[in-house]
Amino acid sequence: MGKIITTIVGVILLFCTNVVTAQDMEDEKQIFVVYNMIPENDNISQFEDAWMEHNQKFHQESPVYAFFFESGPYGGTYQGVEGPLTWTEHENVEYTDAHGKDWLDNVQPLLDDPLRVEWWSHMSKYEQNPPEQPNETAIITTYHVKSGEMARFKRMLDDWHEANTEQGYDGRYNVYQRQLHGENQIAIISSLDSGLAELDDDNEFQQRYVETHGEGTWQLFLDDFDLSISKSEVSLRSMLGDISTQQN
Repeated sequence: MGKIITTIVGVILLFCTNVVTAQDMEDEKQIFVVYNMIPENDNISQFEDAWMEHNQKFHQESPVYAFFFESGPYGGTYQGVEGPLTWTEHENVEYTDAHGKDWLDNVQPLLDDPLRVEWWSHMSKYEQNPPEQPNETAIITTYHVKSGEMARFKRMLDDWHEANTEQGYDGRYNVYQRQLHGENQIAIISSLDSGLAELDDDNEFQQRYVETHGEGTWQLFLDDFDLSISKSEVSLRSMLGDISTQQN
């Protein structure tokens, strides 16, 4: 019984916070570089200043969005996001010697650990009411998909997204898949346009799901969730507008 309750709560919280076609393949070539950083405790202000100056000076052609994790497994850490670009465009970005020297001399020495770099592709078929740019506050839900269960999980994503679109859900979210790593991960970024106050509203995803897919389908959805997911993580992330690349 405890496992069933945990699964139900997990699905409602994680999914409800707010055959591949040629077009899908083209859309999923939108690749983002994501890197997480932990600054030294006694140099946080210096790190923020150095990172801001670096972004403004060297990232006009490849803008950086800067974020801070308020909670979750990476709580207290910083994140930079560059993109979207295709793989070819990422490979052809020219980083000058001055760019590298500035990072190594002024930013890298202020970090506690080496950069943790990841690549994520945008799964645009699941995009819902996208904002023009990343929202200041968002909930990131990351799913660790079991080996051999990605097809089942993507079928769940199809059903989840259809329930939202068919029932006129007005929340905003984007979905991403991690690339070039051994473990399959999918991340749903749910925007909180009104901040944490949005969490006071009832999400009513189960009702939307049943109205779309019919009576008796909800338990099948919960079963597929349990069969396809080994772990899920939830984080609260805020954008750092001052540190992000300022467009001239």
